[in-house]
Amino acid sequence: MSHSDSEEQVQEIKEFLAKTWKIIVAVIVIGLLAVWGWRYWQSHQSGKMVDASDQYELLISKLNPADPASVDQLVTFAKDNNNIYSVFANLKAAQFYVEVRKDYTGAETLLADAIKKTDAEPVQAIINIRIARLQYQLEKYDDSLASLAKVTDQSWAASVNDIRGDVLVKMKKYAEACDAYQVALASSPTPELDVNLKMKLNQAEYLKVQQEQNNS
Repeated sequence: MSHSDSEEQVQEIKEFLAKTWKIIVAVIVIGLLAVWGWRYWQSHQSGKMVDASDQYELLISKLNPADPASVDQLVTFAKDNNNIYSVFANLKAAQFYVEVRKDYTGAETLLADAIKKTDAEPVQAIINIRIARLQYQLEKYDDSLASLAKVTDQSWAASVNDIRGDVLVKMKKYAEACDAYQVALASSPTPELDVNLKMKLNQAEYLKVQQEQNNS
């Protein structure tokens, strides 16, 4: 390459930079702003989660079984937020509604809101099982079975089929109830649940025989 060719290339580079330096600087600035913005957003989100955690703990400490209205702030917190602490708040508030207020419909509403705010399958499973129990109490048997059907992880099979058996007994589907209790017993239930399931199975089998005799 000759000396004149080198000078021409240098001149071309200078002309290129003269025309495009603003664009190059803009790209660099935008890149730096993007990195800074991402870090700021992460820091902001982290700060919000810490605040939510602190507020959740404070509201939990204010719950008083002797004062049914003490849960109202927790319910408001759950409605106004959309993070894991709002899910926890809904779960705790729903428990309070059941145990203190005896408001099963209100508890079901809180749990329905909670399940919309999480994609975590274990948490969704817990919520669906609790919803199914409430629907059983409210005599919404078909809804209860539908909620249980949403829980597909076999690690919950004992609990799911325990409730399913209870629902089917109420629906007088004793043969299906027996099947559900047997599945629950085969799914490694806790010792306490194992005892309860065996008693329920015996009762369902008795009712099944009675039903078959009445229909014969």
